[in-house]
Amino acid sequence: MAKKVFLGVGHGGTDPGASANGLKEKDVNLGIALAAREHLERAGVEVRLSRYKDEDDSLAEEIRECNAYGPELAVDVHNNAGGGDGFEAYCSMYGGLSRQLAESIERQVLAAGQNSRGVKTRPYPGSPNLDYYGFVRETKAPAVLCEFAFLDTPDRDAVDSPADQEKMGKALAMGILDTLGIPWQSPERWAVRIQHFTRREDAAETAGWIRALGLYNEIHTDSGNGKYVVDVFSFEDKARADALAAMLNHQRYSVVRQA
Repeated sequence: MAKKVFLGVGHGGTDPGASANGLKEKDVNLGIALAAREHLERAGVEVRLSRYKDEDDSLAEEIRECNAYGPELAVDVHNNAGGGDGFEAYCSMYGGLSRQLAESIERQVLAAGQNSRGVKTRPYPGSPNLDYYGFVRETKAPAVLCEFAFLDTPDRDAVDSPADQEKMGKALAMGILDTLGIPWQSPERWAVRIQHFTRREDAAETAGWIRALGLYNEIHTDSGNGKYVVDVFSFEDKARADALAAMLNHQRYSVVRQA
């Protein structure tokens, strides 16, 4: 039987969470959670998110949904504010799988290039035997709350683009899979090459507006004819690569799609 994981997507709808530098926490949280879901499902894990779009999503509803779903593990996805720097994860003060999960996610986040403020516990004021965070305290499954970056400092660079959110989502998924003892499944990747630019300036202009779409790309020289090319990569979804290639072809660019 497939393992099940619940991902709480912090804030949403009328509650934006932390907001700074044009970023809203609710949007960043969703980007990370959706990326993690894709990686987990590819490895055969059943995943449920507390929300799949921008809508109201209270903590009480998250906890109710999680407990009704009955997952092996649960993670509440958040980002931070307040002038700090780095990832941090809050686990249960009683340790066990909750701490193991938090430490596994932290290792993968560090490997992805983000620094860490550590794996922590926080007691409830006046009740030192209770965890502070409701998601950690009240879910029946081993749970952690992750804060991936601070949105109000340069630390936001770790999560401020779709590519960065994908990177953190992948780290989250890898940490969860490590805890479940499930091997990582590498995705197929696809790239789109825009070719036959005589001038580097023209290639750079095209690369710029494509990068503005959140698509990472690089400019190279074609060894066959000496002209410039723009390589846009990497797509895990072949349909997305095909859609970009079709759009560029329609705009009369010379395009090839590569596996």
